[in-house]
Amino acid sequence: MKKILLLSISFLLISCSNSDDSDDFTGLYFDQKTFEKNRQLWAENEILDYTFSQEYFSTSIGGQPKLTSVIKNKVLDTIFIQSGYATNNPIEELTYYGTIGDVFHYIEWCTAYYEDIINSNQSNMKGAEFTITYDETYHYPTEIKCRGNYFETVYGGLSIQIIFSDFEVK
Repeated sequence: MKKILLLSISFLLISCSNSDDSDDFTGLYFDQKTFEKNRQLWAENEILDYTFSQEYFSTSIGGQPKLTSVIKNKVLDTIFIQSGYATNNPIEELTYYGTIGDVFHYIEWCTAYYEDIINSNQSNMKGAEFTITYDETYHYPTEIKCRGNYFETVYGGLSIQIIFSDFEVK
C-alpha cells in the first residue's frame, strides 16, 4: 500500500512540474504580417461611422471601467463610461483609444517601443509577446494581450489585456 501511495505521489509531483519553457522567451514576438494585413483590410472597409466598447486591464494600474466610443466620419465624437462601471476618475485620466485607427497606431507604437527596450543594453526586459485577435468581418483588433519576460522578477511589468467589443457600424 505504501508503494502505491509513494508511486502516486511521485507521479503527481512529476506531472505537476512545469518543464515547459514557453514563459522563457526572448526578443519580440509579434505577427507583423497578420497585423499589416488586418490594418489594410480595415482601411479598405472605409467605415466612417461606428461605435465600439473597450476594456483595459494591466498589472500596473489594474482594471478600468468599460468605455464606449462613438465615431463619426472616422473621428472620435463621444466617449463615455458605460453605466454600471462607475469610477471616481475623470475619463481624461483613463487609458482609452478613440478610434480603431488609434488602436492600430497604439499596436504599432507599442511593439516598436518594447523592441527598443529589449534591444537596449540597460534593459531588464529580455522579451515581449503581443498576441492580437482580429474580427473576421471588419478586421479590427478584438483583443490585445501584451506580456513581458524579464531577467529578474519585476512587479507590475508588462502585462496588458485590452478587449474591444460591441462593435456596430452606424
